[in-house]
Amino acid sequence: KHKQLTMGKMQTRLLLSLLLVPSWATCFTVNPQVAARLSSTAISATTSEDKRYYVGKQTPPLMESTTQRITLTRYLNTIVKEQPELIPLQSLFLSLQMACKTISNLVNRAGLVYGVKDRSLRDEQYQRDGRFYSMKRLDQLSTNVLRNALRFTGKVHMVTPSAIRFGEEVAEHQPGVLVASALDSNYVAVLDPMDGSGNADASICTGTVFGIFEESKDSEGDNGVSDDDETREQEHLVKSVLQPGKNMRAAGYCLYSSATVLVFTLGDSVMGFTLDPQLNEFVLTHPNLTIPERGNVYSCNEANSEGWDDSFKSYLKALKTGKNQSEQRYAHRYVGSMVGDIHRTLLYGGIFCYPADSDQHPRGNLQLLYKSAPMAFLVTRAGGKSINQEAQDLLEVQPERVHQKSPCFIGSPKDVAELETYLLQKDGGKKE
Repeated sequence: KHKQLTMGKMQTRLLLSLLLVPSWATCFTVNPQVAARLSSTAISATTSEDKRYYVGKQTPPLMESTTQRITLTRYLNTIVKEQPELIPLQSLFLSLQMACKTISNLVNRAGLVYGVKDRSLRDEQYQRDGRFYSMKRLDQLSTNVLRNALRFTGKVHMVTPSAIRFGEEVAEHQPGVLVASALDSNYVAVLDPMDGSGNADASICTGTVFGIFEESKDSEGDNGVSDDDETREQEHLVKSVLQPGKNMRAAGYCLYSSATVLVFTLGDSVMGFTLDPQLNEFVLTHPNLTIPERGNVYSCNEANSEGWDDSFKSYLKALKTGKNQSEQRYAHRYVGSMVGDIHRTLLYGGIFCYPADSDQHPRGNLQLLYKSAPMAFLVTRAGGKSINQEAQDLLEVQPERVHQKSPCFIGSPKDVAELETYLLQKDGGKKE
């Protein structure tokens, strides 16, 4: 075997010498059969040692013809030809596309422009908490970018629901959330421009979340009770989005990480588009996404575990010890950005959990209308499942306020179904 390898290397060097030095090629006449044998020997010599990694000749991604790529614009054009009623959604999605590209650039530059170590900033709030300052600035910029992109269409009216105006606790209020209404249709949307903005300075993934409804019949003709026309219109628009997640027409998120990925559903399949930095276009990379039936990863903030109820603690203990239905120990992964955790769960399976805890978050810490419900709608369309702490389908929950929070559990169908058996037990034990 050693002699064969040695001969292979010698033949490879001879072949390279003939190919790389043109003057030598005129001095030798090489039999085509010998050249073919040398070429095959050279290829086998370079790949035989690592067969696990070399799976044959492949065309590098950059060499693929760009005409074969399906951009988001092309995809939407095809969809609206088949379903003309979705034309108003097309303009909304194209606006989201433009906004997500800009926000992606802002996030990538956040460490340079709004970094904690930027000593040129002398804001009083920054001196007290640089992370809060950066998070606030990025939230504001993302909101402005998204608002301007939607306004650019000339077909959308927007409001920013205030906690004080709509009778909500300031602590529950998420700044920058937008509620939008299409002027040429009955679609209304709720958008969270920047989820996980506190992670941006650490170069950890962030994201934008959105959900789109058809205006409910209950809100039609209801123009609010305020005397001021503008306030009355805002009240009407806010009321029109207070619907359970099952009524959504479309939902999705844009993940800003090592790649910028836009994942959404128009009510049937789930599609994923990745931003190509060379084309500056979203290109279809994840067609017809489906979540695995079961994963081996759970995602939750275990810093809150002291306040969790016994039923959820029992479920986690079963996952950690392998005494669960799959008889496999689970790994723990938690990014701290819902978009990042849900994206990983969607691709690899598992379960994302944010339960209520008696100490800090008695009603959970994620807003139902513009965080949990859109994510639950999307994952459900990909074959997943979602419930709240009462084991009720999360998409059936009726929000009463824009910033209302709710515990949520989203993930693979078998993982969520197993958790459901624990939540239904009053004593925290496993259901037989």
